[in-house]
Amino acid sequence: MVRMPEPLCQGYAIRDYRDGEIQRLHQIDRICFPPHMAYSRAELLFYLEHPSAICKVAESGEEVVGFALGRVERNGYGHVITLDVVPEARRRRVGTALMEALHGELRARQVSQVVLEVDVSNEAAQRFYDLLGYRRDELLRGYYHERQDAYRMILML
Repeated sequence: MVRMPEPLCQGYAIRDYRDGEIQRLHQIDRICFPPHMAYSRAELLFYLEHPSAICKVAESGEEVVGFALGRVERNGYGHVITLDVVPEARRRRVGTALMEALHGELRARQVSQVVLEVDVSNEAAQRFYDLLGYRRDELLRGYYHERQDAYRMILML
């Protein structure tokens, strides 16, 4: 008997961002990050409305529980702006599914290298990105509003 693989994140659907969801995404970002690191509504809207923006959303039923936001930069690089998953949906492979969907879209747009920044004190996020194949490239001193350092991490697609 052939066993079918389990869905990547059972009970959650991954789809593209829809106009009008900014309020929920902003709310999630404020849940996921401290005030000095969370995006303002205007900043988040700026990234979402960028011509090369890619935003994948995870939902359970009708509720948005997470999102991955990235964009294609000059010279064919991809940049992960943020990955946000509400605490009650974590450890269910939602973040992995969002990142794989984002990576797939970046590949379709001819991106071969992706960068992101992660807080040096967020070891869980660093381990997560390590598992996805990212590697630390550079220490960015004072990256988060000159308060906290970050690592730039890179993935070759």
